[in-house]
Amino acid sequence: MENVKTIVFDLDGTIYQNNDFCADYIHFLLEDTDKIQWEKPLAEFVDGILTGRNLTMNAYYKSDILPDTGIDDYFRGLKAARLPDMPFEEAIARSDVIYLGDAWAVTCLVGKTLGLLENGRGDNVYRKTREKMSRDGMFGDSRLREAIRELSRHYETVLLTNSYEQTARDFLVQLGFQGIFRKVVYSANKPYEMANSLALQCPQLRSCPESFLSVGDHAFNDLMPLKALGCRTLWINPFENVRRYNADITVGTLKELAECLEHMCQ
Repeated sequence: MENVKTIVFDLDGTIYQNNDFCADYIHFLLEDTDKIQWEKPLAEFVDGILTGRNLTMNAYYKSDILPDTGIDDYFRGLKAARLPDMPFEEAIARSDVIYLGDAWAVTCLVGKTLGLLENGRGDNVYRKTREKMSRDGMFGDSRLREAIRELSRHYETVLLTNSYEQTARDFLVQLGFQGIFRKVVYSANKPYEMANSLALQCPQLRSCPESFLSVGDHAFNDLMPLKALGCRTLWINPFENVRRYNADITVGTLKELAECLEHMCQ
């Protein structure tokens, strides 16, 4: 990492870790639908994905709507929807593919295959889930916050998020992470426009990609677009017993991430 000069951070799952929202997402996804009775078994199935018992994390799945023939057939259909590994450039060009890179991707796969995210419904489910997370109380890790604050004295630090500006600003305030990054890019449209969004703020990305380190938990969204350019990658994987992604550095917890960043400041 001695040549790294710019460190790019993700927001969700990177400066905080919380997968408890999945049960709330499933609740809001199914409410006012004829699938409400699926809530408990579907939440348990999602939990099984995150613990390596169902489906395969860090793999590609088709997101086409599955036939409505009962929950057992639905689970079988999900398992059969896995796709072979493919180059990043091929996957990003397809609109029918979801990479199970984090808990949000898992819930998105469920919503899409059930056909419950259309006509703005997906945005509404996401908003309700975010509001519930805020009400439950979300706090950032103080050691990680200070590590990034110190890191910003030595490196150019950039927060790149898909969240809308006001949503992200409010969330950063709640986490206590406001004002610690040198640059913040909102509505970055990762992974599709990640490189372009970052290059607008950091033109040296095109000429010197090896000086960039991308930090994130969702390999497809946060790491692959920049790795394809020649950037370094640091993957955060909080899950046990799941398929792993081959990054330059891998950590499992925010404590381990903070330790890694502290080491870079030495």
